[in-house]
Amino acid sequence: MSQNGNQLKNRFLSKGREKSVPGAEGIAMINHGSEVMISVKTPLGRLYRIETTFIGTNGKDEIFLELPSISQSEFDDYFYDGFWLTVKAISEKGEGAVVNFRTQISQIVHKPIKLLILDVPLKMSLQQLRSEPRYEVKLQGSIALPNRELLVDFKDLSANGCCFQKEVNGPRFDQDTFVCVEVRDPKVGHLFRLTGQVRNIHKSGAMNNYGMMFDEQGQKQAKQLMAQLIFDGSKLSFKQK
Repeated sequence: MSQNGNQLKNRFLSKGREKSVPGAEGIAMINHGSEVMISVKTPLGRLYRIETTFIGTNGKDEIFLELPSISQSEFDDYFYDGFWLTVKAISEKGEGAVVNFRTQISQIVHKPIKLLILDVPLKMSLQQLRSEPRYEVKLQGSIALPNRELLVDFKDLSANGCCFQKEVNGPRFDQDTFVCVEVRDPKVGHLFRLTGQVRNIHKSGAMNNYGMMFDEQGQKQAKQLMAQLIFDGSKLSFKQK
């Protein structure tokens, strides 16, 4: 299993509040291009797990996943129309959640693109990951590397943590790495230093999303930073000059 796969597995095992939601509501919480874990169970009871990519839905009754790149023998054993499978995905929205549902393979498409088409189930399970919501923000920060400064974009922010993102082909931060992300207020030039550790890494499309938990000093700086932000109609951002 890849490192991203291990990250997914660790987060899926995290305990949290669980509730049931309609299938259409649950699927809307998964970002297009994000990684998901599928578990296929054959009629004879054999289980097969693999990562793949969530592409989207038709907005009604079908879910589209990328058909995993596997050997022909694995494909012949585990992928047939009508087989049941379980899908687990990470939603970074709000308090964050594991989206979990069971459904059937509706159709397998090989050309012109490789797709795994699933039925949208009536219900999905949501397991909350955080004790507080994170707010979507429009912010850019910088991380000092040994030979240069790396610019990163924030996805969300709370008093205790954040999620920032960078292209998958750029520098990578491993789990538990200490990070200091500096954010400058463009109006007054004040610098906020958000310090803490990378707790998880989640690939979404061409980007790596890094979930960061602040240490005590980082929490103080985050609270001061959030006090300077206002809602611009869609996200929190610095007050305009």
